[in-house]
Amino acid sequence: MRGRPSEGAREAVVEAAHELFMERNYEQVSTDEILERSGVSRGALYHHFPTKLDLFRAVYVASERRVIDRIAARASAASSPFEALLGLARGYLRAAETDEELRRIGLGQSRAVLGWEGWRAACTELGIGVALAGVTAAVEAGELPPHDPETMAMVLLGAMIDAGMLIAVAEDRAAARERSEAVIVDLLEGLRR
Repeated sequence: MRGRPSEGAREAVVEAAHELFMERNYEQVSTDEILERSGVSRGALYHHFPTKLDLFRAVYVASERRVIDRIAARASAASSPFEALLGLARGYLRAAETDEELRRIGLGQSRAVLGWEGWRAACTELGIGVALAGVTAAVEAGELPPHDPETMAMVLLGAMIDAGMLIAVAEDRAAARERSEAVIVDLLEGLRR
């Protein structure tokens, strides 16, 4: 399959790298393995991703978007903006417990590979839109105080990400999720008007 045309090459490389990063950690996966699995040429790989780190970043972003979409879809049936925000929070914590993709790539490898600052910037960029929309809707509905929605969303997102990390690395993820969920729900309920 070598010499795959550039159409679809980027997607093939990202998909192959995703599969390999789900199997093994970043440093254990070679670009030769990615090329072999994707069927693209070395030139096509480097055309789209000058470095292996650039490729990992693309895998991480695609992975996080899938996770966010799954969580948002489950929270969309809420009866109010505040209930939707609670649903998003609970959904994220449940994903940290049960979603292997989030644990392996989103919460596991990404922090080590991208470095803390790179990871924090990327996960904040991905999650802030969802958090900001939820907070803004709850503020506009009078369910949350009229603080700056962006500040409130950033603070809540930071708490969620750290709670997700606690769950992902816990020996008993279910118990860690229950403890974290109680704190996050209390935090949100404490803000509720």
